[in-house]
Parts: sequence; structure tokens; C-alpha cells
Amino acid sequence: MTVSPDPTSVPGGSAAGAATTARPGLWRGRILIILGLLLLGIGLRYAVTGLSPLLTTVTSELGIGTAGATIIGMLPTLSFGIGGFVAPLIVRRIGPEGTALVAVTMAAFGSLLRPFIDSPALFMGLTFLALLGMGFGNVVGAPLVKKHFPDRQATMVSAFTLLMQAGATLPAITAVPVSDTAGWRASLASWGLISLLAILPWTLILLRNRPNPNDSPTGTTRASAGGPQLGLAQILRSPVALGTALFYAMASLNIYAMLAWMPTILEDGFGLDKSGAASAFSVYTFMTLPMAVITPILANKLRNPTLLAVLMAAVGPLGYLAMIFGVGPLWGAALIAGLAGGAFPLAIAMFNLRSRTPSGSAAVAGFAMGVGYLFGTLGPLLGGWLFSATGDWTVPLWVYAATVFPMTVGAVSMAKPGRYIEDVLDTIHRG
Repeated sequence: MTVSPDPTSVPGGSAAGAATTARPGLWRGRILIILGLLLLGIGLRYAVTGLSPLLTTVTSELGIGTAGATIIGMLPTLSFGIGGFVAPLIVRRIGPEGTALVAVTMAAFGSLLRPFIDSPALFMGLTFLALLGMGFGNVVGAPLVKKHFPDRQATMVSAFTLLMQAGATLPAITAVPVSDTAGWRASLASWGLISLLAILPWTLILLRNRPNPNDSPTGTTRASAGGPQLGLAQILRSPVALGTALFYAMASLNIYAMLAWMPTILEDGFGLDKSGAASAFSVYTFMTLPMAVITPILANKLRNPTLLAVLMAAVGPLGYLAMIFGVGPLWGAALIAGLAGGAFPLAIAMFNLRSRTPSGSAAVAGFAMGVGYLFGTLGPLLGGWLFSATGDWTVPLWVYAATVFPMTVGAVSMAKPGRYIEDVLDTIHRG
């Protein structure tokens, strides 16, 4: 694994070209895009994490039973998975900027209305609407960076993923204090204002980029602007897409399982008291913030990021094994496992590094996230089922640790240098 001297992150770019062509200023001509992208990123998780601390209160107030609460718990990964498959189709139709506007509008509408609805069915329907919009936003971030920041992909992907993680952490911290002060309805609605605010820059961007009515756009022109269009049959033939999907799927399965079960595992399985388990879990979740910055930068700097991807596949299982064999303190094992939080931002960086065009980035992002989040839905269910069957939390940890093998296969296929998702088109044409 060697560090590339090339300061650019554009696939196929050269150091000579970078030396002779001065990069434009980050903000020059891109203020609206930066504002829109940052608001999009921070608004992709609050509908999940802002509800979790208040779930007991909300279900009690609305008369939602255990079955309904279970459905609410499954909605995030299910919605993100559906969003992953659908978003590339919307990008092909209206472009990444239009898709971003659809995403923040759905998120704002669902999030701001659901707290003031007393019907359990409508509450869950609006929650699904908000989360589906966030699922579209998950996918469109990388293509937007590729299109508007080809000169600063590492910087902008890091900023986007960092705000995505912050947007998951901060609502969880503020949910109960705001609820104690202003009520649970105000607490749930408060973060929806982020998405409402995000509508403005994306609307202005679309208005600014309206085509000249004197022009006669064609399908060819529209396609060339974003790159070749890739259908599902073509994506399924791409080693890049399949490897990225496998990597993302195993990361989702593990991380969502730990978010659901780690405090319980540490308390019931390894004897920590409630406070100790909560402290170790906070270490695990905190690690997502620095990893969101580090992994995209490293991925863009390395000529061959395969070893980095394999490391992200291994750290989670290493943390589980440290728990099982009692190696070091449990908070240390949680810290090691928490390094796996870098897998998501690494994959988002690879969406761009293994595509040549914004449409290629959208295609691989949508497919990987669609598959990945559906596996994320299975992660908590698998742990609960294995514990019920065995009465022991060690067995689920061994099963989760075994995912290092398929995730490593995905990592190698995803990160291998010189591969791009658009290569499948050349293969089809030669065939």
C-alpha cells in the first residue's frame, strides 16, 4: 500500500496536469452547492436517532403496540435499502441536484408532520416518507461531490460523511432534553427544520441551472452530461458493484447489529453494569466521527486502498474476539470494533474512486446501499434469533466475526486499482 504523490483525486488525472492547472478556490462559484451538500449530509439520520430515545414515550402516547414498535425499528434500514435501489433511477431522470431536492423535501415533510399526527398508521407512514427521502440523500451525496468537486473529492466526501455522522449523534443527545423542556412533539419536529432549510439552496441551484429554452436538449446530451446510464443487468456484471455491495452489506449487518445489541451484550453477556455498558457503547459510537474524516482522505491518497478496505473489514471482528477472549478492558474492545465505523465513509469515497462519471457513481452507490441496508435489517434480527436459540451472546459474536471473510472478498473486489463500474459497458460492447 503506497501513498500516491498525485494531489488530485480525479481518476486518470496526472501530477503534471495538476501542476500546470491551478485548482479553483473551494468556495468560488460553489457556495450554494456546498451549503446544500452540508445541509443534506447533516439531515440524513435525525429521523432515526432523534426518535430512538423517545420511542417508549411516543408509542405510549400514540397507542402503538409492540408489533408497531418493531416495525418502526425496521423502517430505517428498509427505507434506506429501497431508497438505494430507486434513487439512481431518479438521478437518471432529473439529475443529482433534482434528486437532492426531492430527498430534502420528503425528509422535511415527513419529519415535520409526523409528531403532530395522532394516528399510528399515519405516524409510521410519515416516518417511512422521511426515511425514504433520507435514503435518496444517502445515494446522491457521492455523485454530487463527483460532479461539482472533482478537484476536492477527499475534502468534500470527508465533510459530507462527518456531518452525516454528526447528524446521527447530535439528535440522540438533544432528544430527551428538548422533550423535557418543550415536549416530545417539539423534540421530534426540531431537527426537521434542517431539511426544511435545505430546500432553499437546492431550489436555487435548480433555478440557476435551468436549461435555455432556445436549446433543444436531447437524450444524448442529457446522458453525456452525467455519463452513460447503467441498468441493473449491467451493474450485476460489474466486479466493482458486486464487491462494493458485499462490503457495504457486511458493514451494515455488523454495525446495525451492534447499535441494537452491544449494550445488552456487554451487560448480560460480560457482566458490565448499566453505566459501564453505556460508557463502552458511547466509545463505540464516538469512533464513527474521526473515522468519517480519516478513511475518505486515506482512500484518495493511496494508489491502492485495498489494505485499508481489508482493515475496515477486520477491525469489527477483532473487537468481538477481544470481548470473547477477554483481551483487555471491554471499552477497549468496543473501541477496536468502533473503528469499523470507517467502512461506510470508505465505501462512499470508493463510489467516486471506482466510477468515471456522476451517473456511474450513482449506480454503484444505489446498488451497494440498496443491498447493504437490506442486510442491515437482518443484523439485529440475526443476533436476537441466535441468542434466543442458544441463550448465549457469544454465539452471535462468533457469527458476526465470521463476516470478516465475505467482507474481505468484497473489499478486494471493490478497491482493486484500475477498475471502474463503467468498464462493464466496454466489456459488453466488445462481446
